[in-house]
Amino acid sequence: MTIVDGENHPRVWATLITGANYLPGVLTLNYSLVRARSKYPLVALYTDKLDRKSLEALHKDKIATLKIKALEPCIGELHLQIDSRFIDTWTKLYVFKLYQFKRIVHLDSDMLVLQNMDELMEMEMGDFKFASTHACLCNPYRFKHYPPSWNKQACVYTYHDKHMASRFDIPKHMGPSSHLGLSKLNSGILVVEPSVETFDMILDALQDKEKTCNYKFPDQDLLADVFYKKWLSISYIYNCLKTFKNCHSSLWDLDF
Repeated sequence: MTIVDGENHPRVWATLITGANYLPGVLTLNYSLVRARSKYPLVALYTDKLDRKSLEALHKDKIATLKIKALEPCIGELHLQIDSRFIDTWTKLYVFKLYQFKRIVHLDSDMLVLQNMDELMEMEMGDFKFASTHACLCNPYRFKHYPPSWNKQACVYTYHDKHMASRFDIPKHMGPSSHLGLSKLNSGILVVEPSVETFDMILDALQDKEKTCNYKFPDQDLLADVFYKKWLSISYIYNCLKTFKNCHSSLWDLDF
């Protein structure tokens, strides 16, 4: 099963799979979307790295697949400075090039959907280039390779609570303004309306060696940098990390 155009499915969920180790996550993600009764299909985006057995497993589970090209910055030997587990995340940016679709909501394959969130397919985005959630900057595990500016005081969610939307009459799917704090995003979820203009801006950034070699979190640092104040912030409920249970206990609520 392969989706080659968006004529029948102009709005889709998507996830990137670059190796067999991501297969369990993709299968579980698809199951959770079906269980939540989403009316939109999941498309697994894959590259040449994916083995045939994994591809067959996706098809067996009736998951549509679409082959894409891998994306990498033009940084030569400097790519060794980047944590190897992030190398493939550059390719996630290819969703901005899938012009056959009207809207794509890209979800990381380690995400689990607990309730229907089809509203992301229809919400208004205005002139924003894409939508995502703020990154949690608390660094609870004190990873040394994280920027020193990442701490609880700098984290937007430190000053946010789950009743804020209703208190300020903000739609429940909206989050704190994207320019608040350090304006860092978590690309675990990306709401994208593919366009030539946006993808060209991404390609230009990938050619900037000086910038790309210094990105700690490749794809999301690039997006936050290139599209400063140009991305729409959506609620943490669409990308609530397990660490929120300790870092932001007032936001962690699985009772719905």
